[in-house]
Amino acid sequence: MKRLALLAAFFVGLILHCPAAIKRDPAEILKASQEAFEKRDFDGAIKLLTQAIEGNPKLAPAIVLRGFAHAAKEEYAKAVEDYTEALKLQPDDDRPLIFRAATYQAMKAYDKAIADFSELIKRKPADVEALCSRGLCYAQSGNDTKAFEDFDQAVKLAPKSAMPRQLRGSAHADAGRKTEALADYKEAINLDPNNAATYLYRAHLYLVENQAEDALLDFEEVLRRAPQYVGAANDYAWTLATNPNDKIRDGRKAVKYAKDACHESDYKHAPTLDTLAAAYAEAGDWEEAVKWQEEAAKLAEKTHPKDVKGMRERVMLYKEKRPFREDPKQESERRKVEKP
Repeated sequence: MKRLALLAAFFVGLILHCPAAIKRDPAEILKASQEAFEKRDFDGAIKLLTQAIEGNPKLAPAIVLRGFAHAAKEEYAKAVEDYTEALKLQPDDDRPLIFRAATYQAMKAYDKAIADFSELIKRKPADVEALCSRGLCYAQSGNDTKAFEDFDQAVKLAPKSAMPRQLRGSAHADAGRKTEALADYKEAINLDPNNAATYLYRAHLYLVENQAEDALLDFEEVLRRAPQYVGAANDYAWTLATNPNDKIRDGRKAVKYAKDACHESDYKHAPTLDTLAAAYAEAGDWEEAVKWQEEAAKLAEKTHPKDVKGMRERVMLYKEKRPFREDPKQESERRKVEKP
């Protein structure tokens, strides 16, 4: 929320310095739009900004900010329209290009996102964030070679930044280069020991390498440093519930952390419900395991269709009072397929 408010305030400052023929007092309109952003009232912000734009159709900062509000509502096509219009008005302004690239990425329109990030890099070859973002788009579209090149270049440009190290480490891990990946993760932690993402990346690598004990320690670091991160709680619970190593599993603890993840997602996210069901199965509560697995499969039909088959198979498994086990290497391959 703070980031949204800061961005809104930033654009409001820009707009107030733009000449505009707006019937309503510009300061009043823009203050109201900023308040709407702070309340996450994106509909209200869009309405107010539209009033400002109707008063002055060339008010590019207001158009960008309206696009940002549309993106916050996941109205990506409308957001792209606004960013594109702002670029026509101010083609040398990087901001609408950055936001449009990020929106294309959210839309999984990776080719278009890559084109926009490439234009940003052309303008500013040392833009580390643009390089990392383009690298992620390459990775999400399956071009691991190009992704690694961008992450590697970002590390060279910003050797004291943790994020490029994290991403290059992840690229090494996906390519099976364990030693190089661990070296990047170690350096990223040295640079920023409070950055939870590095521990999460390393935990997944440890799982694939059958070092589940080390993975659990890293998951615990993530939860300690970023307790609100649903993904870490879910992955931690899944490991405790499904790892083939008997010494690793702990059904009661798995249920606790799976419930935390489900609570944060309001029990409406199929993968976290899938984890909760597996946790109950490991704990021997078969009635709850079947109940939540059926709910997970039902939700997945709309949101995760590729996972429905496996979820339905687990319903039958739990009805037979048999827990689920997953080889972390198979899970890693599944993650790669689902990465986009």
